[in-house]
Amino acid sequence: MPEPSTLVAALLLAVVPSVLYLLVLNAIDRYEKEPWTILLACLGLGAVAAPILAVVVLVILGRPASLPPAFAPGLRPDPLTGIVEEVVKGILLYVLVHTARDEFDDVLDGVIYGAAVGAGFGAAESFLYVLGGTDLLSPATIVALVVAGLNHAFYTAVLGAILGGAQGLNGGRRAVVVALGLATAALLHAFHDTLPPILARLLGQPDAAVGLASRLLANAVNWLGILVLALIVVLAWRREARILRDELRDEVASGLVSEADYATITSFGGRLRRQARLLRTGGVGSALRLRRLYAAEGELAFHKRRAAIRTRRPPAPERGEALRAEIRRLGAMDVEGAR
Repeated sequence: MPEPSTLVAALLLAVVPSVLYLLVLNAIDRYEKEPWTILLACLGLGAVAAPILAVVVLVILGRPASLPPAFAPGLRPDPLTGIVEEVVKGILLYVLVHTARDEFDDVLDGVIYGAAVGAGFGAAESFLYVLGGTDLLSPATIVALVVAGLNHAFYTAVLGAILGGAQGLNGGRRAVVVALGLATAALLHAFHDTLPPILARLLGQPDAAVGLASRLLANAVNWLGILVLALIVVLAWRREARILRDELRDEVASGLVSEADYATITSFGGRLRRQARLLRTGGVGSALRLRRLYAAEGELAFHKRRAAIRTRRPPAPERGEALRAEIRRLGAMDVEGAR
């Protein structure tokens, strides 16, 4: 039974980064925010189901029943461990995407779902490692654990982005792309974990200096990948903004969506400034109603786009009518005195 102080440290290192990751992911999802239930389901799958399944597979393959974080003191990285972890996370992510397919549309959704699953796995990994004793914790180890959690989020976000990009493909081509995405995530993980010992052996200098330099290089590869994902997110924002402008134009003409809403809904800064102004003049309740109004208008735009392009599993028309009714209700509350 671990000491109470050890348990508290383990929980903090697992929970605090996870909460921060979820807040960041929610902020990234600008125009059609994923339900918190789905984000929490992603985190839970990564934190509970994925570690259990990964350990079972590793034991079957003759490996120890443990999930050592990359570069943890005294632990030698095993490329098979990283590959198994990514395959397990990838399968669970695919099952979740199939279950929540009405909410899953594109690359941005894939990045968010995948990063949440990976963040959950990183939290479980950190929790189990710290349970071994707080004497293992140094500032460098804490940083390594946080970075390892971010890396897990990155690997599964890569697969999620590929799953989102494959949404418009037919069955055979989609299967090939998904398999390549899973292989990409697994190879990125294995490459990151094994690069330091490979370089140390090649250079014949397995000392701390070479280890530190090679770890920095391995992490630099992942950070470059995260920058690429950030670029993909920016491009996805632009695509979603176009969808909002295109799909809401006729709703403005019909009088459902106000000119003020339409002018600011695709501007993140414009929405914040408008909500801040309303917070000063109308209070928290009015600002929250405007926030819900933006959300309903965004959901309506993406509902219309799904109805226009989906040949299989088209969204129910009743959903669109319910969103229009919600927009009328929120608009009737006069969120700004005069919309």
